[in-house]
Amino acid sequence: MNKQTLLGFILCIGMFFVTNLAHAEQTMSCSKGTYDMLDWMTLDSDLRSTQHLGGSANPIYTTMEPDKFYWTKGGNGSPWDIKLYDKKYIYLWITEYSWNDPNSYKKSDKNTNEPFAPRCASGGFPGWSMKIPDTSYQMHTSCNSSTYHNLKQGVNEIWGPYDLSFGGSLPDQTPTMVASYRYNCDSNYGSCGDKEEFYLQKRYGLVQWVHYTLLKGSYKEQQRSVFNQLKSGTTVPSFPCF
Repeated sequence: MNKQTLLGFILCIGMFFVTNLAHAEQTMSCSKGTYDMLDWMTLDSDLRSTQHLGGSANPIYTTMEPDKFYWTKGGNGSPWDIKLYDKKYIYLWITEYSWNDPNSYKKSDKNTNEPFAPRCASGGFPGWSMKIPDTSYQMHTSCNSSTYHNLKQGVNEIWGPYDLSFGGSLPDQTPTMVASYRYNCDSNYGSCGDKEEFYLQKRYGLVQWVHYTLLKGSYKEQQRSVFNQLKSGTTVPSFPCF
């Protein structure tokens, strides 16, 4: 192998590793057999810097901060779902109250009383499950006006991965994790009145959301949103109250 051929080979190897690093965004070191759930929940940095996911009902723009991330559902910066995270868990924290009013929102009362997923989750069916005894939250109709509520008992779980296809810009048969959020459960954490499922793909983040209600002992779908179109454009979250 002459010098030029060797140099070309080294450059090709270097390009291979750079490309694959861009497609393997890690937010923390997880042990073998577990999944970096913050990575699975968020659009990778090389995509979110210029793009977002368009959806059947609304878009999803991803914004990352050192202790939280936003799924922003409108190009004007609101509404949003905001999740907190630390070294152990990702937490349900804030969601909109009135879709068109960024001064209104619902917030977990103690900020971290609802773990949504571990930072490193085991795969399985489910791979992780946690009973949530405290589902209390504050409902803000304005920045300075709130009331207190709760969703009885809750159960949060991580399922998968499954190989699923959602069409659009997303590759077919892509490994998908499902974060299941059940609430309005009885005192034994059964017969939960509501269930939400968040379908998550590494690199793309949230690609589908489904809400079910319990009717006559089985869950019936009430609403579904698919986020499967990579589109140009970014936004800055607008949250006037904080």
